Amino acid sequence: MKSFLVLYLLTILIVIGNGFLHHKKPTKGTTDDNRQLANVKIYSNLAEIIQPLGSLPLEFSADEWNDIRADSVTLVGENVNLTQQTITEKKKSVNNTLIHVRLPTSSNNKIEYVKATLIDEKRNLVKLIDKDISKEPIYLTVSPDHIVYGDEPPQSKYYVSFTFESKDQVYVSYLRSNLNWKTSYQLNLFDEPKTPVLISMADIRNDGQSKIEIEHAELLGGDINLQMYPQQYITEAISNQYQYAYSLAPGAAGPLPRATQPSVGKGEEVAGLYVFAINQPFSIEAKTNHLLPMFRPRVTVQRYALISKYFYGGAGSSTGKAQRSYRLSSDRFLSRGNCIIRESDRLVGETSLPDLAAKDRHEFSIGQDPEIVYKENVTLISSRSYNESIRRGGIPQERTESVYNVNLVLKNFKKTRPVKIEYEQHIHGHSVKLSIPNANFTQDGSTIKSDFTIDADDEKTFSYKFELIK
Repeated sequence: MKSFLVLYLLTILIVIGNGFLHHKKPTKGTTDDNRQLANVKIYSNLAEIIQPLGSLPLEFSADEWNDIRADSVTLVGENVNLTQQTITEKKKSVNNTLIHVRLPTSSNNKIEYVKATLIDEKRNLVKLIDKDISKEPIYLTVSPDHIVYGDEPPQSKYYVSFTFESKDQVYVSYLRSNLNWKTSYQLNLFDEPKTPVLISMADIRNDGQSKIEIEHAELLGGDINLQMYPQQYITEAISNQYQYAYSLAPGAAGPLPRATQPSVGKGEEVAGLYVFAINQPFSIEAKTNHLLPMFRPRVTVQRYALISKYFYGGAGSSTGKAQRSYRLSSDRFLSRGNCIIRESDRLVGETSLPDLAAKDRHEFSIGQDPEIVYKENVTLISSRSYNESIRRGGIPQERTESVYNVNLVLKNFKKTRPVKIEYEQHIHGHSVKLSIPNANFTQDGSTIKSDFTIDADDEKTFSYKFELIK
C-alpha cells in the first residue's frame, strides 16, 4: 500500500514538473498547410496572415515565398520575447545526378542524346564519354535546354526559424501580396420618388497558384500605407483570366444553401480605418475573384447638369454641353471602389468612388448631355493698370484691374422634362469680386456659381459682371 502511494505521489510530481517545464520552454505546435489560413486581414493590395505557430522551422516553397514580404514575418501574441530569427534559402543539389545531354556532334537534322553526369549545376558542367572525341571522360558546359532530367529538378525552399520565450499561445504573422480585395458597386437610379439603390460587393482576389481556405477574415478599407517590396519578376497578365465566384461553387448543381453563404458585416471604425468582418469560413480557388455581398447602405443621389468653366482672362465667346452629374451621400462609410451606374435599367456610365465618410457628399460626372447646351459671351468693359507694393519698402508690382460682363444663354432641348443646371465659373487671378449684387449668381472664393431650372424645350439668358485683379 505504501509503495503504491509513493508511486502515485511520484507520478503527480512528474506531471507537475513537466507542466512547469512546458511553460518555460518556447512554444511549439504543428504548422498547418500554408493554404490553410487561420486569421486573415485583407487590404487593397495585400493581406496579413496570422496563424498559430507550428513546428520550427517554418517551410515555404519558392512560389509561396515570392508572394511574401520577407521582413514582415514575425511572431505575435501576448508576452512574446523574440530573441533571434533566421531566414534561410535551401535547395537540394542535383550534382552527380545522371542526366542526358545533347551530343556536341548532333545537328538540327539528327539530334542525339547521351548519358552524362552533372558535375556543377550552376555552370551546367557535365562529364560524359564521347568515343568520337576521346576514350576518356570529357567535361563540357552545355546549354540548359540541352539537358534532359530523369526527375523534376528540385526548387529552392525557404525556412524561417525563431528563438523566443512565451508562456502563452504564439502566432506567426506575415504579409503576402497574392491576396487582396476591392469594393465593387452598382448604383441603380429610378424616377422620383423611388429611392436609389446602391449594391456593394467585396471582390476578393486570390492570385496564388493554390486554393486558399480561410477560417476567419476581415476586410480593411481606408487610406492604408502598406506596401510590398518590388518583386523581381514580371507578373502574369491576368486581366482577361478572372474567374468570378458568386453563389455557385465549381461543379455545383445550383446555389448553395443560404445559411452557408458568407457575407460581409457593416464595418466598424478603428483608428481612422474601417474593418469589415466576414461572418464564416470560406475558400477561394487559385486565380479566382470571390465576390461576397456587403451591407446595403441607404443613399441619396441628386442628379443635375453641370457647367464648369475656367476663366484666365480675355474676352470672347464659347459654347459647350453640360456634364451629366450626380451628388451622392450614404448613411455609412463607403470604401473606395469602381461603381457602375444604371438609370431605368440601362447602363449609363461608371465612376470611381473614393473612401467616403457617412453623410459626406461626393460629386462626379460621367459624360456630356448633348441636349443641355450653353453659349457664353465675355465682354471687357474697362481695364486699368497700377503699381502695388506687396510689402512695405518692397519693389512695386504692376496690377491690372479689369471689369467683365458675362452673358450666358442656356438651352434645354429635352422635349418632355425640365432640367436642373448648376453653373460655376472658376476665375484665376489675384482677387475676384462680383461687381453688382445679382440674385441669380453668388460668389464662393474665386468661383462664381448659380443654379437654374430650365423647362423642357426652353431657353433662358442670364448675365453678371465681375471685377478681376491680376
